[in-house]
Amino acid sequence: MEENEWAFCSLWTKKIEIRCATALVNPRLEGDYFFSRATVENCDVPYEQVAKVFWDAGIDCHLYFFKSPPQGLRVADTMYVLRSTKKAGHNDGRIRIVVCKSSEEVATWVDVFCRSFSVPRWKDEVARIMAASAKRLDLLLAYNEDNLPAGCAALFTKSDNSMTGTYCLGTIPAYRNKGVARSILNFAKALAEKRGSLLFLQTLGSENLLGLYKSAGFEIAYTKTICSVPRTT
Repeated sequence: MEENEWAFCSLWTKKIEIRCATALVNPRLEGDYFFSRATVENCDVPYEQVAKVFWDAGIDCHLYFFKSPPQGLRVADTMYVLRSTKKAGHNDGRIRIVVCKSSEEVATWVDVFCRSFSVPRWKDEVARIMAASAKRLDLLLAYNEDNLPAGCAALFTKSDNSMTGTYCLGTIPAYRNKGVARSILNFAKALAEKRGSLLFLQTLGSENLLGLYKSAGFEIAYTKTICSVPRTT
């Protein structure tokens, strides 16, 4: 699951190796700490040396820890990694899910993603990323009963086909609490089952969506603590 997640995030960022540490950086995704991140566990590189890569790009540095984070770092959030434990259920017949095939559908996906996560300033950069990466992903679009695009997700399966990660799962604010996300998850489960892969996803504690995912048939596999490094200058 961890390798899948890092491979997916690498599609959105530039990878920078700092001895035994790895940083993923994209300053155009302002305010992000899911795609832009670093790992330093079991590594002797000073945090400030890793952080400088981010600071030089004009963004904050966030480090991910599986264990309790060291003192001196501010805890920014908790990431829960969840795996599917139940088979796909029946979809709400009012909601239609499609896998994007055309450039027009990909453009719609980009728009829905930016509206769902309230990041309109990301639109040009997400469009650029999808132009380069869409063929490696299953981009899902959900249409509501009025046939309007209402939600999105991106499925990423590595070449070994053993795990499928569900990313960018979002619903446009006006269409929330109407079964859109659950329908996307059921569709994703059915697709993963057909391929014989394990479906998993991540959610941040700040999103307050853990209850939704548990009710949709997911259980916590492990957690990570996300910390920010205080700027020294």
